[in-house]
Amino acid sequence: MSARVSRQLLWIAVTAPFMVGVELGRRIFANNDDARFAVLAQDVLSHGLRLFPELNGVTYYNKPALLAWLIAAASWPTGQVSQFTAALPSALAGIAVAFTVYALGRDLFGPETGRYAALIAVATQGFFLQARLPLPDMLMTLFITQAIWQFWRMTQDGARPRHWLGFYGFTALAFWAKGPAGFLPLAVALGWAIAEGRAGAWRRLRLAPGLGWLALLIAPWWLMGFETDRAALRNAVLVDHLMWYLPTTLSWKSVTSPLRNSFGILFPWVLLIPVAIVQAVRAGRAGGPGRERLRFLLLWSLVTLVIVGVSRQQRLRYYLPLLPPVALLIAWWLAVAVPLRQGLPRRPWRVYAVAAVLVILTGAGVLAAHGGLPRDAAISMPSSALEVVILGGGLAVMLGALAWGVRRDRIGRAFAVAWLGSAVFVVGAYQWELARFNAANDFPRVSQQMEPALRQASVVAAWGVPELPLSFYFNRRVIAVETTHDLERIMSGQAPAVAIVTEGALAESGARGRLEVLMSDHLALRPIALVRREPPKRL
Repeated sequence: MSARVSRQLLWIAVTAPFMVGVELGRRIFANNDDARFAVLAQDVLSHGLRLFPELNGVTYYNKPALLAWLIAAASWPTGQVSQFTAALPSALAGIAVAFTVYALGRDLFGPETGRYAALIAVATQGFFLQARLPLPDMLMTLFITQAIWQFWRMTQDGARPRHWLGFYGFTALAFWAKGPAGFLPLAVALGWAIAEGRAGAWRRLRLAPGLGWLALLIAPWWLMGFETDRAALRNAVLVDHLMWYLPTTLSWKSVTSPLRNSFGILFPWVLLIPVAIVQAVRAGRAGGPGRERLRFLLLWSLVTLVIVGVSRQQRLRYYLPLLPPVALLIAWWLAVAVPLRQGLPRRPWRVYAVAAVLVILTGAGVLAAHGGLPRDAAISMPSSALEVVILGGGLAVMLGALAWGVRRDRIGRAFAVAWLGSAVFVVGAYQWELARFNAANDFPRVSQQMEPALRQASVVAAWGVPELPLSFYFNRRVIAVETTHDLERIMSGQAPAVAIVTEGALAESGARGRLEVLMSDHLALRPIALVRREPPKRL
């Protein structure tokens, strides 16, 4: 290994752990998505390794449990899942993503591109947030990126058998991380073969043995699922895997959500995407030794954006797999196009203008859909002049350094300064948002205050409050209630029961006169109450 490569790897070895380690384990699990795999992991610790652990007393078939097993392994020394151990697998996967992006960038355009791409990836909002959440998206993104890396190698002359085995093997691991969404590398591979339009491209895919190898690796989940509960697995596949994502109607939200979510995941480096894409398209049309590689990156980005963008359900984290190819495109522009003066003569100001208009329209659409700012918007927005100055300063330093570096042909030094500016923005924005987020969603404090009342209850229910965070912090099953009938049925049963309900749900039920309020508080920006059945009055 050369001294230059060693220095580049040292950059990543220092920055990636730092970017995933800041405030790791401090974020409270405030919704069912955040708490789901932590609760599953606690079940694994309590009942042993199972292919289908239980979620709140119900066998979980929605997604494979690889992340839950990893969280359980990280929590095994203490015997209890914590906020830190639940986030640790995602954090380690994030570090591995950075090194994988480096390796792919090195193979495509050289080690300098790999270094830039890895550093860009770890200094985006999407990476910074998802590396701290016990969700399968970072783990799936790692395996997807590794699969694409192996795919690129298997398409080159002199490819070895381990490359196609690696491609289909890592695709299988992506499935084990998040189910059918992990099959994204197959879509990229098929898109590449179609775009190439050559018989040799299809032969390089080795579809027959590859799909057989993939089927063999994912078969245990399907076979054991059908063996244990065929109806439940069929429902998970049809409802959670297909109907959940299958587009049904075209709406303003379905059109604007992909733009808004990809913008949020990739910020602040998303600001360089128009110029990077325009220069990549021009370089691809002009020919040259890097033409095939640029076409590959553009295809990877486009296939990912289209597949995620047409999904009926839209979440910010769904766009995380878009981060590696976009980071590589931006890194190519900085490391290759700018030094060759390919990025200077013409700049895509019209593209920026169109993008700005789309962002403004998207924001207006969000405000119109919610009838104003969403309830939790204040948590994410700067709340003081100091925050505005520091965040704006970090962004200005990033853009100013890059502009100076492009003009003066000093992109190496400029990138270091720009990266520090982006890191200040990302870390600062997260830290201030985290303080407000935890204060508004203080489940640990509420659970501690409710503990004395919970000890006397055999059944705990929740209405209007997410039940899985309560289950995680209470370390017991919490039943979700959605109707007045369900609440009255639980509260009138033989077993002693309590319920955590929002004041709005309590008023809607009309049961306040029949329930005793043990405690009132605020949680998730809503007033809540802990109630139990009114004890009989003494004569």
